Amino acid sequence: MEITILASGSKGNATFIRTEHTSLLIDAGVTYRQIKLRMQEKSPMLQNLDGVLLTHEHSDHTKGLYQTIKNTNAPLYTSKETYSAIKNTLLVPHEYVPIIADRSLMFSDLIITPIKTSHDVAYSLGFIIQNATKRLVYITDTGFLQEDEFHKIENADAYIMEANYDVAMLFDSPRPYYLKKRIDSVKGHLSNADSAYYLTQLIGENTKTIVLAHPSQECNTESCALNTLHDVFKAYDKNPDNYDIHIAKQHEPIPTIKL
Repeated sequence: MEITILASGSKGNATFIRTEHTSLLIDAGVTYRQIKLRMQEKSPMLQNLDGVLLTHEHSDHTKGLYQTIKNTNAPLYTSKETYSAIKNTLLVPHEYVPIIADRSLMFSDLIITPIKTSHDVAYSLGFIIQNATKRLVYITDTGFLQEDEFHKIENADAYIMEANYDVAMLFDSPRPYYLKKRIDSVKGHLSNADSAYYLTQLIGENTKTIVLAHPSQECNTESCALNTLHDVFKAYDKNPDNYDIHIAKQHEPIPTIKL
């Protein structure tokens, strides 16, 4: 399984997943042109795209959706609530494949299981993506994770986990107070500390790769996110040096991760 995070953050999100027989895009929050540019030599693979998985309706996940689907003819997979939320404001295909949390999708060599997240939208989703040998957990845009659901997502080979903001940077920022509270709520985003704590509870002997995703441009830095993860891991007797840790970027892809 290969994972290429093309964009991650409040200005746009898109992640390309490829196996031997399946290729998928999670979200299309940057233009189709940018998706192609950031795919570089892999861009011809977009013509064989098996689907676009849409997490929710916010514009940083849907900005390039119509052009991506128009140019690739890939089917759209999203919840009926999300489709209803976008169909009156965006150009979208007349048909889509409705998905729901905990009901798996079968592709030729992949099983995709949507998981419910907590965000201020109609119905937000993350994904468990697995083939015969590897399992990836993809979670962004959520204010918290339910601990009684941890058994579904523990001990994955890789985690793409939101680490959106540093709490002090957020509340010191010039953003309106209502927005700060929204971001820091159970229907907002995961802070660096939240993300690191959840990871300490989820990682296991299979876990080799961690990507901290959806960073805020104004209220986070790569060093802050990484330092927080190191501090929290050590507090919970986890050695961060045992993992291949990446920080996703907003304006450029990070190197392709191979599981």
